Amino acid sequence: MANDVTTFTIKDALAARIEDHIEIAIEAQDGTKLKLKAKADQLEALVGDLETILDADDA
Repeated sequence: MANDVTTFTIKDALAARIEDHIEIAIEAQDGTKLKLKAKADQLEALVGDLETILDADDA
């Protein structure tokens, strides 16, 4: 799968609730624009992962 992944560095990002999902709009430093759609439970899991990573960095 690693060969199928493109890595972008985030320039700007914002999020909004749209009806029954959350949309995250991202602009990469190279100008690429992405819009991600996710259910709240998917983002809660992602936030949990990010908190774990950041907490480990603080230790």
